[in-house]
Amino acid sequence: MTVSLLRSSCQQRNKFLRCITSIQFNNVKYVNRPTNQRLGAAYLNSTITSRTYSSALPIDAIKSSIKSSLLEQASKKDSPFWDEERTNLQTQLNGLNGHSRAVDLEQHLSDVSDDVDAPINKPDPLDEWFLHTVSLGSSINGERANRLPEGVAPLDPHVNDPFFLSHPDVNDISATIGNDLVGTDHPVLNSAARYFFNSEDGKGKGKQVRPVMVMLLSRAMMQINNHLETSTPHLDHTLKSQRRLAEITEMIHTASLFHDDVIDDADTRRGQPAAHRAFGNKMAILAGDYLLARASIYLARLRNVDVVECMSTTIEHLVRGEVLQIKDSRTGVADMEGYLRKNFYKTASLMANSCKSAALLNHATPDVVNAAYRYGKHVGVAFQLIDDALDFEGSAASLGKPALADLNAGLSTAPVLFAAESYGDVLIPAMARKFKEAGDIDLALQCIQEADGVRRTKELAAVHAETAMEAVVGALAPSPFRDSLVHLASRVVNRSR
Repeated sequence: MTVSLLRSSCQQRNKFLRCITSIQFNNVKYVNRPTNQRLGAAYLNSTITSRTYSSALPIDAIKSSIKSSLLEQASKKDSPFWDEERTNLQTQLNGLNGHSRAVDLEQHLSDVSDDVDAPINKPDPLDEWFLHTVSLGSSINGERANRLPEGVAPLDPHVNDPFFLSHPDVNDISATIGNDLVGTDHPVLNSAARYFFNSEDGKGKGKQVRPVMVMLLSRAMMQINNHLETSTPHLDHTLKSQRRLAEITEMIHTASLFHDDVIDDADTRRGQPAAHRAFGNKMAILAGDYLLARASIYLARLRNVDVVECMSTTIEHLVRGEVLQIKDSRTGVADMEGYLRKNFYKTASLMANSCKSAALLNHATPDVVNAAYRYGKHVGVAFQLIDDALDFEGSAASLGKPALADLNAGLSTAPVLFAAESYGDVLIPAMARKFKEAGDIDLALQCIQEADGVRRTKELAAVHAETAMEAVVGALAPSPFRDSLVHLASRVVNRSR
């Protein structure tokens, strides 16, 4: 199972490699040489008339052309690059008899098992963004996120507060990961991998929203089966598995921070120097890879193939999100739906699939599994939208990073994109040059203010939070844990950091 998981998480990199195994430039064909000695003679006979690689070719230009072409293809919404069925089929054929590239596709279709090829979890079409609710001039109640669904008790700090109820389950998650789950003989890698888990002042561990969501959902679903107050071996095993899932979720999230900060050349994270500032780019990347590897091992040990595929999908989505961001960083311009889709891949997917995995581990009904996914998805979308808004309102002390960090990095986030709908003629050129010219940032701030970009971003976040609330209220039995999930969604959009 671990091998399958690692193959899944590395699959996207392999696709890039497959795309350049056979490329023609100026009628010169370059093909990978087979490593199998038995095929050597056939290879030489078939290529004896072909010209070989010349070091005089402009290889840097070729690499740049390939990269631009692949990024353009991979960033398309319906790109075959991410075609699950095609990928699984090719993976199966590549493993047949050691020489599958010469095998006729039709001949072996019957040899490929449908159960192996077919995804267990149905992909999300990602078409539910609610942008029509926050058009310019709309008058949505600014207190929308504070409205509670019918039947939900008001927030009580000692009854249904999400962080109070989850504290016994998650308070030592960072310590457990740092002390027990992450360990290596290499002292520098060991320190780097534990960087965000063993900070003495507690800043490094972050808000831990994802583990909180997993454990609250787990407890709320146990209420359905009346297992909440009765300790049984089954209950104890389920709680242990859910706790491990929460740890895995935090490890994957932290690994993505290591990589993101290197890509973005960030200076700080969670109120302290970013990992690559402390250990260097190479070690930060290796620490992120190491965390993903350790998370994969512990994920496989849950021994639930549905959960393995579900959580592995989040690693693929992290790659897809970065590809989309790299493309946007080259052009400086993105459309709002494309931007939200990128945010789903980078942020909301991990929340959505972690919540879904919690339901799967609890052997919940399909309706509850779907509700858990929708809850995590829409809380995740709201979470990132509020991050976008806070970048224009918060301070470095409250955010743990410099204010206006996104604009200074040349990123066009939701407030900018809302403003571009009304002031595109002057704002889009500044977006395209990534706000590098004098006066670009001031121009963007003025357009955002006049177009109510920050307000509309917060209101869209509130719509998604409300959708998340409705999902759990409609699927879970009344309990303090269910109500705490509602209050968590509300807190996500009302936070100041």
